[in-house]
Amino acid sequence: MAPQNQVFGVDSSRESPNLDFLRSAAVLFVLGFHVLLFFEPRHSPYVTHLGLFHSIGHWGVLIFFVHTSLVLMFSLERQRLRFPGKPAYLPFLMRRVFRIYPLSVFIVLLVTILRLPVGDLTSGRFEPAHLHWTGIVSNLFLVQNLSHTDSVIVPLWSLPYEMQMYLFLPALFLLARSKRRGWTILLLWVITVFVGRHVGGLERHGVPDFIIYVPCFLSGVLAYQLTKAWRLRLPAFLWPLALVPITVFYLRNPYYQNAWYCCLLLGIAIPQFKEMTNPVTRRVFQVIARYSYGIYLMHFICIWLAFQAIGGIPQWSRWVILLVTVSVCPYALYRLLEEPMIRTGEKAAARFRTWLEFPYANRGLVSLSLSRLVPGRIESTK
Repeated sequence: MAPQNQVFGVDSSRESPNLDFLRSAAVLFVLGFHVLLFFEPRHSPYVTHLGLFHSIGHWGVLIFFVHTSLVLMFSLERQRLRFPGKPAYLPFLMRRVFRIYPLSVFIVLLVTILRLPVGDLTSGRFEPAHLHWTGIVSNLFLVQNLSHTDSVIVPLWSLPYEMQMYLFLPALFLLARSKRRGWTILLLWVITVFVGRHVGGLERHGVPDFIIYVPCFLSGVLAYQLTKAWRLRLPAFLWPLALVPITVFYLRNPYYQNAWYCCLLLGIAIPQFKEMTNPVTRRVFQVIARYSYGIYLMHFICIWLAFQAIGGIPQWSRWVILLVTVSVCPYALYRLLEEPMIRTGEKAAARFRTWLEFPYANRGLVSLSLSRLVPGRIESTK
């Protein structure tokens, strides 16, 4: 039996090539979909009709939801092992805020200040999102789904759901770790699917549509639970192949009810394969996964820049511009913004944890100080 700090047969503190592949596939699905969507109305030689791939971008986002939940379960596990018995909820949220908001705020300000027409892509042409200042504020705080406003750039639509799910992940982690409640996560999945079927009526009473995506996030939590209980350890080369039928199953019926079942299948499948060992593929997927957040938020601007903003250049040079910008921009943003903010978030969480523990760690010292001011105080505190 593998130790509890092992994932897919390797230490959970290390990066997982299988999860890197999954995250890479998700961001490439989104990127590829928007490129195809831009060319579809033009009947170009690159694409004539999206057909089955018309929802591949949305499926990529759903994969992100499953992947994020699973990865953050591992993150919470590492924090639990590193700081046993220490406060975890607020430090976890602080790290997520420093991870998500800096780049999203940068993108919102970039698009707003420069007035980039990248709010949406319709009929093969990028168009701006016409937002009042309240809509811009909603984008800055990632609450567009609560304020019912458009995103200044399409890829931002999914981030509010992730941020709201972060509020519940630490509690779900405790449930997933509980040996006495092994079926709790699956039961929650069933309940949220039932509630999600009636979300149309609930929205009229002010219940946010966030509930629609909860089963997708729960599938990632279930995947974490399965890494501790049930693994088939199938050959690694089957892992990329396993994603194909699940993807096709969703694309043939791309409705949110089917999305729940596909995400559940994905969550069950993830722990069943050995880690990929080919050094080339491991490195490629590791690089794509590392810069995937920047690719996700920047690719819309890169497509607009390459194929609409710049005129009078050959078609091949437009593809070169797309490949260069979609590679260089995320790399630069990661090094200049994301990585420093991640480190800052870690330091802030550590300082907050220390501050939070101060009254308990220094109770005796405080009591002794008070005894010098209040006669008899030291006896009452013994």
